[in-house]
Amino acid sequence: MKSLPRRALNAARFRGRRAAARGRVTAVALADRATGAARRSVPAPVRLRLSRTFLRPSQSSMVAIDQLLLGAQGGLSPKEFSQATGDLLWPSTTPLAAGPHVQLLAADGALTDEQILASPYGQLGLRCLKTSGSYFWADAPAGVVEVARDFLARKESSSYEPRANQSGPADPILVERIRGSEYFGVLDGHHRIALAYAAGETTVPVTVKRTTASTPLQDLLLRMSWLDGTKELYQPLPAPELERGWTLVRQCTDRLEKMQAFLSARGISPGSYLDVASCYGWFVAQMSAAGFLAEGVERDPLAQPLGSAVYGLPASVVHIRQCEDFLAAAGRRWDVVSCFSLLHHFALGRGTIGPAELVRLLDEVTGKVLFLDTGQDHEAWFGTSLAGWDTPRIAGFLAEHGTFDEIINLGPDSDGVGPYAGNYGRHLFACIRH
Repeated sequence: MKSLPRRALNAARFRGRRAAARGRVTAVALADRATGAARRSVPAPVRLRLSRTFLRPSQSSMVAIDQLLLGAQGGLSPKEFSQATGDLLWPSTTPLAAGPHVQLLAADGALTDEQILASPYGQLGLRCLKTSGSYFWADAPAGVVEVARDFLARKESSSYEPRANQSGPADPILVERIRGSEYFGVLDGHHRIALAYAAGETTVPVTVKRTTASTPLQDLLLRMSWLDGTKELYQPLPAPELERGWTLVRQCTDRLEKMQAFLSARGISPGSYLDVASCYGWFVAQMSAAGFLAEGVERDPLAQPLGSAVYGLPASVVHIRQCEDFLAAAGRRWDVVSCFSLLHHFALGRGTIGPAELVRLLDEVTGKVLFLDTGQDHEAWFGTSLAGWDTPRIAGFLAEHGTFDEIINLGPDSDGVGPYAGNYGRHLFACIRH
């Protein structure tokens, strides 16, 4: 066991890393805002000339098509288009190889005008009409159909005369690197990349801007209250730009498997479910997929747009409120309740109530079983602050302050690996009401 001074030193180092990360994020955010403000104040033709002169290298690079993500559209930057359409994930989680341009080229047989407008490509064109007033030379739905048919005709011949707002075949495909990842957002050249992909190409020559950009998803995550500016994910989040530079802290699948196995063994069929401190909403989505009428409560208002975009959760199923206030006012029970990594914050005095009162509130809203884990004293960063808060004591604490018939230890999580070795390994408890 580490000595208390060593544990205190580890905790201090952890706090220092968090503070440094917050400083870096603030600096990057200020730079991004300044760049955006400057971009908006400069006319588009001048921006284009400046970009070609200062921001684009003279030589092209070969990039794999599966590293290219949908980016700018309709004269709007990726972030501007995302904001204008309310599509948080447009600039990030859709590879161009699976996007609307490739889908149009892959369509079987001749398409009617109505089919084109109903296709993902047609819908993209209509969104551009709505957000920026045009889609290339089109300013009405009939024009979107014309643009689509012009694009389809290029499958037979790569030679074409560019029209209004359209790059020519000799113009470079322009991309920008997504910060902290191996992916690139496409700024110009979506159609040429799609044609290359449809022809069987796996790479394309591109011009990579010297600047980098973050995605709206990255920005939102860094603004969430519990991250403190660190590139850490506390629940699985499927997005390509998060694969390399972001660390998944909590696997979550290990706890979900324990929960589902326990419910199955006890014959508890799907009913109502509440996740207290639901974070991004991963457990809410997973339990919903398992047949539960699932809800969550989370204090950070950014959890609603994130859960909606990433997991398809209706905003109404994630309640934005302090957990203790929500529980106190609930006036009902859920068949299954979960509460992960929250209790120790109240034990450390970070809540508006004490840990015993939180357990009492959780007890009141639980119909059949409460699944709970909490920080423990074997973790390096809690060795001093949570001294004595070990597995037997937590089980006793739950029994003392709740009215459950059984408290069952389902075992530790698998998260104490890599940079988190010496931490986590928190035991999951099932608190049963017969």
